[in-house]
Amino acid sequence: MFGAVVCPRCRKGFAVDLEHRSSSCPHCGRQIQVRRMKVHFSSSSASLTAQAVGELNRKGRELKSFDGEIEQKTKRIVLSPVQIEILIRDMEEFDLAELEGKLAGRMVMSPDELLRRMLSLGLVYESSPGRYRRA
Repeated sequence: MFGAVVCPRCRKGFAVDLEHRSSSCPHCGRQIQVRRMKVHFSSSSASLTAQAVGELNRKGRELKSFDGEIEQKTKRIVLSPVQIEILIRDMEEFDLAELEGKLAGRMVMSPDELLRRMLSLGLVYESSPGRYRRA
């Protein structure tokens, strides 16, 4: 389990392993006893704890407003050319809105980004302004 704490000497946030008895501040080198520190955020995820440390350091001395809730970023899936071909297999001619409807509910790249990728790969071409056709 990891925790986000603030050094009592330099007032900068850093992450500690809550299983250990002591740790040292990476900014000023002061040795601290972990059990005596106020833990502003704790998680088993090192990346979430790192985000909390960043939030602590960004807010500076306004730690009272830090509620310890970090939004976990959704990881967008980048489709391979084969996956893109499968996605648009039944679409002969389409526009951006139809492509967006096809992507609804999937955690993949944005329709604009997907369209740019399809154009650069040569999978589609613009048949008329705003309309695209499979190559």
